Amino acid sequence: MANQSPHNFWSSLKVERDKAVFADEFYSNVFEVENIIRFDTESERDIDFQRADIDVQLHAWERHSNVSEKFRAIDYNDLYIELYSMYPNVKGWMQNSSADHLAYFFPTRLIWIDKKELIRAFETHVLSNINAAKIEELQTNYQQQNGSLTDEISINSSSHKVRYIKAYNKTKSKDWDTIGLSLPFDLLEAIGMKLKVYAL
Repeated sequence: MANQSPHNFWSSLKVERDKAVFADEFYSNVFEVENIIRFDTESERDIDFQRADIDVQLHAWERHSNVSEKFRAIDYNDLYIELYSMYPNVKGWMQNSSADHLAYFFPTRLIWIDKKELIRAFETHVLSNINAAKIEELQTNYQQQNGSLTDEISINSSSHKVRYIKAYNKTKSKDWDTIGLSLPFDLLEAIGMKLKVYAL
């Protein structure tokens, strides 16, 4: 599966910022947070938080949580994890994150995940199963374009289908590839992840 059109980084960023308004309403109404601090400007402070994979900070009951947000337009019942934000030199948010929680928004539900628990489970059960040959195949077959390839990962003698995904990004000044891995939710359950689901 391929898409010849490059991923528009700035357009994608705008979509996420627009959806942040909806997310903030959810945090206020459902989580009853008292204060929401977003890191979505080009200030030095906000960029530092963005590089740490922190989009928003939620404050309530004299505590706070640093949250990484992801928005998916279609619910494929899977979790996309970013392995490389700029392949091959810059690791993605899965391996370069200081967030406490991951807020994973689908059109009709939110999956709330303990980010540190996710990273531990990923490093214990998934990282050693990353198929470097599949990533190289993506780079070979889909040069300067989007693409994906399926594979399988075995967890506790049970096989789970996964998908390696490449997004070709292009701006006026540079282009780069983002590489990620799509994990079905049944695989996450198999490695002990406890996911909290909220209807939207």
